[in-house]
Amino acid sequence: MYKLITFDIYSASLDINGSATPIVKEVLGWDDEKSLEFFKTWRAQQWNFLLLNNSMSVGFESYRSITTKSLEYAIKKFEISLTEEQKNRLMEIWGSFKAWPEAKEVIAEIKRRGYKVAMLSNGDKDMLEPLQSSSGIQFDYVFSAESAKAYKPSASVYDIPFLETGIKKEEMLHVAGSMFDVMGAKAAGCNCAWSNRYSDYVLDPKFEPDYNMKSLSELLNFL
Repeated sequence: MYKLITFDIYSASLDINGSATPIVKEVLGWDDEKSLEFFKTWRAQQWNFLLLNNSMSVGFESYRSITTKSLEYAIKKFEISLTEEQKNRLMEIWGSFKAWPEAKEVIAEIKRRGYKVAMLSNGDKDMLEPLQSSSGIQFDYVFSAESAKAYKPSASVYDIPFLETGIKKEEMLHVAGSMFDVMGAKAAGCNCAWSNRYSDYVLDPKFEPDYNMKSLSELLNFL
């Protein structure tokens, strides 16, 4: 049935909190708890900014720019001052995330079974490419929201694989890592599996995923 399996990279494929916390700790000299709180604040405001950019009709702003501005928000929120060197070191986090423990093996097995695999992410393409090295996972395609000039959960982002490969919608399965991503994929008419590590729920039952998983390992049962 499926020919292409797309993955949300930042949530479904990579452990961004676990990867970022040690670097924040090193740069800021805080303990694990406060370092994680800082990164979560940064990430949450990044998400808010992406959603606002979709809605405000002020033009598409790059993921890197939004991430940089969201970092400045977190710095203000925590009432700290950082050097440009420290800010640059924190921004480098986005090219160095590590995969979830099972992700590399699962995706390798999916490829062995004959499926093509792809990132389908809000990230800028030049931010996504380095993640293949840091995660140890090689994808057949890297699809970035910058091609659509919009961000998830816009339907135009989920259309990118069809436009760029010519496959049919029913031939793709999207592996989401967040409730926003699930709802966006389902609203766009895509098949969707949710790597739902934190036992979350969709806001509207109309947009339930086709498959709900605790980890990527369960994905192999559906393919």
